[in-house]
Amino acid sequence: MIPFVDLKYIHQPLLKEFQKVQETCLSQSDFVTGKMVAKFEENFAHYCETKFCIGVSSGTAALFLTLKALGVKEGDEVIVPAHTFIATCMAVSQCGATPVFIDADNQTWNITSENIAAKISDKTKAIIVVHIYGNPVDIAPIITEARKKSIPVIEDAAQAHGAWYQNKKIGSLADVACFSFYPSKNLGALGEGGAVVTDNENLAQKISQWRDYGRSDKYKHEFIGYNMRLQAIQAGFLSIKLPHLDQWNTERRRLMDIYQNELKDSGIIFQSVSKDAVPVYHLGVIQTDFREQIIQRFTEQKIGFGVHYPIACHQQPAYLEFHQLSLPVSEKLSQTVISLPLFVGLKDEQVKEVCEVLQRD
Repeated sequence: MIPFVDLKYIHQPLLKEFQKVQETCLSQSDFVTGKMVAKFEENFAHYCETKFCIGVSSGTAALFLTLKALGVKEGDEVIVPAHTFIATCMAVSQCGATPVFIDADNQTWNITSENIAAKISDKTKAIIVVHIYGNPVDIAPIITEARKKSIPVIEDAAQAHGAWYQNKKIGSLADVACFSFYPSKNLGALGEGGAVVTDNENLAQKISQWRDYGRSDKYKHEFIGYNMRLQAIQAGFLSIKLPHLDQWNTERRRLMDIYQNELKDSGIIFQSVSKDAVPVYHLGVIQTDFREQIIQRFTEQKIGFGVHYPIACHQQPAYLEFHQLSLPVSEKLSQTVISLPLFVGLKDEQVKEVCEVLQRD
């Protein structure tokens, strides 16, 4: 049996440190925001090469609060990729705005400046780029295009903790970036969590207020905000794991190198790495016209797998009004991608076994 993901390999060596965090939270009665959150915010901002970090309750909350702080509202449009997890576009809808779905590039599976430029309108209030599967978007031309019309660019970096683009950390490239710390992420909490990073002090202050009831003082509330704060215990766990992130990402790249080398003559398609980028492979995704056969083989051989994502966002039941859109690359990806086992602790011989099963006649 080869699991799709197994987190015990990164968690077991850190158990004593996790227990200390729990004891500190209990002894200091520090449970929501507080010193642990402030310390993690400082550490993660430094890691992302940004000035500010605001810890929030989830990656979805990070996107939603960022859009609210940018003033996105009903009647506005926000450009989003169609090939992503549903949270990206749902955050837009939760603000009352309309997601404008963009097709993916056939090779990188990311959105491109050319596809975005064709969809910018007078209603466009933001552009969200997703570094899908941990592969950085070629974002420089997108930012150039957005600057011409003073449109803010948001990095959805939920799958790209520690990735690089043009010698800069993901999170430091656009106006603001949003991270998820869902447990299976490259940097995962032991529960839900998220963060926003930015160099914009005004934006950081707004997001900090939006996450905390719109307050400027304990009982003074400037506007109607939300309760979307990061729990102290999760911030403590994340602070323990953060120093290990680069090492874990290096191991993910090494394992993907084995997959790519073993399958180089198989006809299986891998995601092309964006120009000037260093990916972190949150997921090890391949594209194949024989997905159902592979799923059957994996099931028989007790090999774990995932499908990210089987329904393009514009074809989801929640977005019935967009079903008439034709976004052929995103639609094909939804029908042909499959995610292979990829986690720190996966053995080389297990990777080779997966490859052997993939190539059976």
